[in-house]
Amino acid sequence: MRPFLPDPADLRWLARSLELRSFSAAAREMDVAVSVVSRGVDRLERGFGITLLRRSTHGLSATPEGAELVQEARELLGRLEEMASSFDKQRQRVAGAVRLASSQEICEQLVVPQLAALRERHPELRIELVADDRVMDLVTDGIDVALRTTLGNSDAVVACQLGSFERRLYASPDYLRRHGEPAEPADLHRHQTVTHTAQGPAVAWAFRHAGRKLEIAVRSQVAANTSALLHRALVAGAGIGMLSRPLAAADEADGKLVEVLEPFASRATYTMYAVSLPSRRNASRVRALTAFLQGAARKCWGLAPP
Repeated sequence: MRPFLPDPADLRWLARSLELRSFSAAAREMDVAVSVVSRGVDRLERGFGITLLRRSTHGLSATPEGAELVQEARELLGRLEEMASSFDKQRQRVAGAVRLASSQEICEQLVVPQLAALRERHPELRIELVADDRVMDLVTDGIDVALRTTLGNSDAVVACQLGSFERRLYASPDYLRRHGEPAEPADLHRHQTVTHTAQGPAVAWAFRHAGRKLEIAVRSQVAANTSALLHRALVAGAGIGMLSRPLAAADEADGKLVEVLEPFASRATYTMYAVSLPSRRNASRVRALTAFLQGAARKCWGLAPP
């Protein structure tokens, strides 16, 4: 025959009712119905097969067996609370490995400069950086957090907006000295262009002219399979290409890149997201990394959530 295992809640009802000498006072304090408290004590008496309380006009009092049980119950409830507190602290502890996927350029410009601060804040966290321009699968590639500008099947991920930005056309001063600067979007047909291989050989760049949208199709003379290579090719004078403004900002400030066709910029905005699987979003290491990325986006690029 299996021994009777009391419900900790019933033990709590018993102990508090005796301390207050009243079921109703215990029920009010714990914001439950009086019947909940009295039924809990009844279960204990039936389970143990003993009388735990004496009921009189002066209130509740413990039988010798009840007094002994309450003393044991208080010790047990104290240990259970300590256990719960310990597990809660462990759940909140930021530790272990977290894998972050992004393009190499975003990783180099946004994440790497802030790694020391992240490690200082969470010394038990191990960060694994996975740099790749392709959209990695969170499940098969074992990614905890990925930086993306598109969500695809948004039902499959939890997305945190890091900020919005524009994309603009850039070229090096050396290229513009050699080939001249296009005066309007149609002039791009006479220029060398640099694109991403994921876009294919023909790319349509969007502009705005006289309040209307305009698209110009260009065929690239140079294509790169990563945004970092594309960026470096532009700095080296290979042609005109499209970059995210935050990625181009430092080289533009240093005079290594010049924005081209600025009056015709489409002004379209793109959003950067930190995405994770629903099953991992509450992990302390994922929450900590996401919060870090939000701060890094503001500090490095001046991005603010839209």
